[in-house]
Amino acid sequence: MLKKNILNLVLLIFVAALTSIIYFSEEKNFELNKLSTTSISDIHRITIQHNKNTTELVKQADQHWQITQPVSVAANDFRIKSVLKLINAPVHNQYSSDEIDLKKIGLDKPDTTIKFNDEEIAFGITNPATNLRYVKKGEHIYTIEDVYYPLLSSSFGTLVSLNMLPANSEITKLILINQTISKDENGLWRSNIDISADNINKTIEHWQNDQAFGVHSYMQRKSLGEVFIYLKDKPSITYVITDTDPWLILARPELGLEYHLDIEAYNNLITPQ
Repeated sequence: MLKKNILNLVLLIFVAALTSIIYFSEEKNFELNKLSTTSISDIHRITIQHNKNTTELVKQADQHWQITQPVSVAANDFRIKSVLKLINAPVHNQYSSDEIDLKKIGLDKPDTTIKFNDEEIAFGITNPATNLRYVKKGEHIYTIEDVYYPLLSSSFGTLVSLNMLPANSEITKLILINQTISKDENGLWRSNIDISADNINKTIEHWQNDQAFGVHSYMQRKSLGEVFIYLKDKPSITYVITDTDPWLILARPELGLEYHLDIEAYNNLITPQ
């Protein structure tokens, strides 16, 4: 278990490093042509195909991104911004489809593609001499920095929001391990155990603001309890507690996801005193 957790942490650091590289890579390549002149602000739908798995994302009216397939869950907006930079990625070389062997560069039957609205980009292999990746857009082949493919080919959880609740959520009730928190007839937060109003408010704030340090594919473990979060005008959310050592893991089996948090979150979210 410890080895798996360490591996998860290493993968998280790796993805974060890739995201940072993508974010800043354009500055050193400003003199190069771009893969497309499409404006990022015009993109409202993203479809990723990788190894026959499909991930679809839609930009909401509030400008946050929502994953709609394979499940409906809020997306990690920062990482989606990094994905969006692909559409304007600096191009190092350009070829026509008839002057390069598509099979040799993995673009005859690509296993990874991404669509920005209806504009498709297919991924081939990397050039071993330059470490640049071949991509196909329309009838042309390009080479670009290989900082996008690892993000698209990572586990699905990489693109999921680290927030415990959807953006702009308003909590109406919490059913935790040791208490139930809800509003009374005067609109004031109350608990069914002896806990101060300040600590109740802090608990609400933690649920609204805390983030996991990683989201991963769900691994079935023994349930250590459940917590229920009721939201105004949104479906309620149930988290299953599946681990508390060395950190807190809150799972959503129906989504096939689990959220990893520092162990301090247990007292802040699960059993506030």
